[in-house]
Amino acid sequence: MAEAPQTSQAETLEEIDNPIERLKLLGENEDEIAKYLDAMEVTSPREREMLHEISRTRPLAHPELFPQAHRNMVEALESLARHGYHGTQAGRRLGPLRAIVRWGVKFVARYVVVSHIRNLSNRLKNLYVLREIQAPPGTDERWELHRARLDATRMVDALKTRELALPTFLIGGALLPLFAAFGRVTGVLGSTVWATGLAVTGMVLALIASWFILRGAALASRRIRLATRGPADALWTTIGWCGKPPKDQSRTFVVVSVALTLGSWIFVPILVGIALAT
Repeated sequence: MAEAPQTSQAETLEEIDNPIERLKLLGENEDEIAKYLDAMEVTSPREREMLHEISRTRPLAHPELFPQAHRNMVEALESLARHGYHGTQAGRRLGPLRAIVRWGVKFVARYVVVSHIRNLSNRLKNLYVLREIQAPPGTDERWELHRARLDATRMVDALKTRELALPTFLIGGALLPLFAAFGRVTGVLGSTVWATGLAVTGMVLALIASWFILRGAALASRRIRLATRGPADALWTTIGWCGKPPKDQSRTFVVVSVALTLGSWIFVPILVGIALAT
């Protein structure tokens, strides 16, 4: 008698040609889903994840945990917006220059934090909108998602902060001395002294900009992790089938910092040497 339901389900699956409908009938049986995807010869991790997400039968993985996780995420973003780029200890021993150094580090950290808050809050709002549409009318999940979507819409407006054009301004400003030095070195100015002086100036400015970018990105990344990593992971888990929380841009700024450092210590001296040799 126990084999009858399994036989009936197998016959039902055989009659369905749409793979998505088959996956939905399998529910959340991970082993059966994996077997079916193997039978379809779906080997790409991204494609398997996509089909697994589409096969879900409910809008929230853990609806009982969702309200608290949502509130925790809002609290984390509020605190990050208030403390994310303030209070750096950079330049403690630089005396009068301490204020300038801290302003530069805060300038970079502010861009990373503000852009991450904006990206994360907008991702949440859009995710809530889509899951609310998917939830059956009249269910508790629909009501919770509706309320969370309204909260997220207000949150986006409440956390809106003027974002500075940091990449164009700072990175472009750091690269201009290098380009100017390159131009002078290659013959715009015939004097070897001028060429060497401009190249050294470009190296120093690029290294200073690299230091500011690295310290600011490190500050922002640390504050973002402390405030949002736990709440974001918990919220994404309760929602389910939505990948991983978005990451901040600190890695990009680290790459830029390393590129400026390498350019200062390697490429500029090489060009100076070539110019002097010719």
